[in-house]
Amino acid sequence: MNILLVGTRTTPGHDAVLRALLQGWGHQVLDAEADGPVDLALLDLDGAVDAALAHPVRPALGLATFDHPGTQERCQAAGLHTLLFKPVRPPELRAALDAHSAQPFDYAQALAQADPWIVGVVALPFRRDWPQQLDALEAAMHAADAPTAHRLAHTLKGLVANFHATPLVHRAQALEADSAACASPAYHAQVAALRADLGLLDTALAAFCLANPGAI
Repeated sequence: MNILLVGTRTTPGHDAVLRALLQGWGHQVLDAEADGPVDLALLDLDGAVDAALAHPVRPALGLATFDHPGTQERCQAAGLHTLLFKPVRPPELRAALDAHSAQPFDYAQALAQADPWIVGVVALPFRRDWPQQLDALEAAMHAADAPTAHRLAHTLKGLVANFHATPLVHRAQALEADSAACASPAYHAQVAALRADLGLLDTALAAFCLANPGAI
């Protein structure tokens, strides 16, 4: 993707880390004065929040040191629905980028590339159990139970890997890595995004089961 950085140079060390991560993942990093197509903007909100939110490029991700009162609401009102907290953890950032990629992830195509025997064995129990596993993760999150959150995220990461569901693997990996902060607003947002993506995978799995009854 072509990713525009807005306001990140106010914290040079953070700016350098962001650029290294993005370039290492194969993205093109652009500055505000650059011309050309932009797929996504990263807005640093630690400076002039309103000026950053007024930047016209959408979709965009917000970056902030911590959650100032009202920041989440202002971001949503400006059409910016994802807010990450600094220092940004690479798995969390990568999961957010996957969720905002120019082309939505095709879970059906991913299933076609997975081992059909494994999918056939795992699909039905996974579809039965994942809503309860997400409920348990949310309960651990609200209880600030980091060990349970870590265990559940790790389990989900292994399960979704069977389906070649790359965005879900990255999300679960980020939740596993950040389990010590499971009570934070950023963690809550990532769990909500995980639930939405699991719903998309579930739809693809339902279609797979109908089209391949002999594999189930």
